[in-house]
Amino acid sequence: MTRTTKKPSSRKQAGRPRGAHAQASKIGFLSDEDLKDLEARAHEATGPKKQWLELQVLRQHRRRAMAARLEKSRADSSDRGVRPLDQRGFAGLGGGRQATVVPPVEYRGTTVQAAGLYPWSVGADSPILGTPLGHHLATGAPVCFDPLNAWKLKAMTAPSCFIIALNGFGKSTLLRRITLGDIAAGVRVIWPGDVKPDGKVLSERVGGEVLPVGYGIGSINPLAPGPIGEALVKLRESLPTLPDEARTERELRIRQTEFALAARQLNVVAGLLEIVRHRPLEDYEQTLLASAIRLLYTPAADGGHGFGPDRPAIVSDLIELVNNGHEELLADAVADTAEEYRSQVKPLLRSLRALVKGRFGEVFNGTDTVHLNVDRPSICLDMSSIPPGDETMRAAALLAGWSEAFATIEAAHVIADSGLGPNLAFHVVLDELWQVIKVGPMMVGRIDAVQRLQRVYGVAITAVTHSIAEMEEAGALGFVERSRARIIGPVPRGEVERLAKVLSFSEREKDMVIGWSDEADQNRLVDQKAAKRQKRANDGGGEEVPKITAAGTGHFLLKLGEGRRPGIPFRTWMTPSERASGIHDTDVRLNAANKEAEAFSVEGEAVLVR
Repeated sequence: MTRTTKKPSSRKQAGRPRGAHAQASKIGFLSDEDLKDLEARAHEATGPKKQWLELQVLRQHRRRAMAARLEKSRADSSDRGVRPLDQRGFAGLGGGRQATVVPPVEYRGTTVQAAGLYPWSVGADSPILGTPLGHHLATGAPVCFDPLNAWKLKAMTAPSCFIIALNGFGKSTLLRRITLGDIAAGVRVIWPGDVKPDGKVLSERVGGEVLPVGYGIGSINPLAPGPIGEALVKLRESLPTLPDEARTERELRIRQTEFALAARQLNVVAGLLEIVRHRPLEDYEQTLLASAIRLLYTPAADGGHGFGPDRPAIVSDLIELVNNGHEELLADAVADTAEEYRSQVKPLLRSLRALVKGRFGEVFNGTDTVHLNVDRPSICLDMSSIPPGDETMRAAALLAGWSEAFATIEAAHVIADSGLGPNLAFHVVLDELWQVIKVGPMMVGRIDAVQRLQRVYGVAITAVTHSIAEMEEAGALGFVERSRARIIGPVPRGEVERLAKVLSFSEREKDMVIGWSDEADQNRLVDQKAAKRQKRANDGGGEEVPKITAAGTGHFLLKLGEGRRPGIPFRTWMTPSERASGIHDTDVRLNAANKEAEAFSVEGEAVLVR
């Protein structure tokens, strides 16, 4: 009996696995002989059949290529085993070579925009707590934060923030970005001591107010009733229009405000004297000052000097009163005779005279030219005219400016609580905090009182410095501890060790903030070439190329709350409108000097050529 063997059809051949490669990868494809036969039939065929056979040939080549790639993936040096492969990949959960699956990039959008991503939408770990600051360094998601919004959304218990970073790494740019968000939300931003200045151009661009303070250009009278005195005038004028019960309550509020005004005047005068002395006042000296300030503003009919909001006293008037003496002042000094009183108040008179002589007298012993208008979106006390080397004068001006700012805020709240004005939110920026702390430990208590009562004042506070070494020496690390949000930029290793005393850092976070500062100092060749390309492009007269920044610039770590809660690393950026406005250009003088030097160099080369 003769047995014949029927050759399989081409359709079955195309789907049957053949050869060693097919067995190893479990991806079916024809053998070399059958593939040649299929290619020959495709060459001879015509019409639709030819097209179908050519498609089968192409499919076979694709399967062969896939099998080759999969087999190549097996022939590596990894000691991790893999599961069998098929057309859909590795069979089973965790069967591939990659032990850790990198999370996908996270994006944010509105409910309408992100609706099509369901059910693959998950919550992002970067906060949306107010002003957009930048993008998350790991996920690319937007990071939004400002103290007032974070406090409103219960992300922290008080609207306080502390920013620390080395010079030139975008600390001021970040600060201006936060304040721009506040201004857009209707918050009044106050820069009570702008020594660089950081907020001057911004205030001018948004229709704010810039008040210069310095030698011969602007003065702050520490004894002027200021905005609190104006609020008292409005409260007294409203008394006749109130019913009896409301009038009694209003009179009580007036007395409370009068005591608050006296306390503010005493605090700023005593603070200025301590800065001049570089040591605290004696207890009897503070008592004597309090009595003297009250006597200055007591009506003449009651035995006082009759000064008031329309005619404020100055430091010279205080010196005259202390020098001439008064029964109450003698009692405060516990002096039995005028000679004994004179000997006891001599140190105080010497310190007071320091406030009316020379550069101090030009700023603190004259008509008050600083009047903060809360109707403006941004108010800047520009103290950049005070020389950087005059640390004592800068510290005194900063303290007086901060006192004036909080007095303005308190007056606005008094008026609002009495129904005579709107309720306003404020954000006070305390830049260069270290300059006041450095004067001595007596300054810590005075600024600490301001920070502890910020929720009573209804104000957000952001303190800024580039190092906490001086704060640690003065025992002022409590400022960092009580700040509910901390933003750390590029800092050296020693600074991280100091911050670790009040903050919880993981090793990765420490390496990250230290690495940002290290990278900028490596003078990498790629950065040099990028800077040269930028210069050539800008010199060509075309559209200006964005400024090349050093590595690490604009990188920050946001730490919210306490405990071991991980920080949020992000990088801030400048929008085209911000860049065009010039509010972030802190190198104006250096850039101008470089342009003049380049112009001089070009002119010199032209002379040599001629």
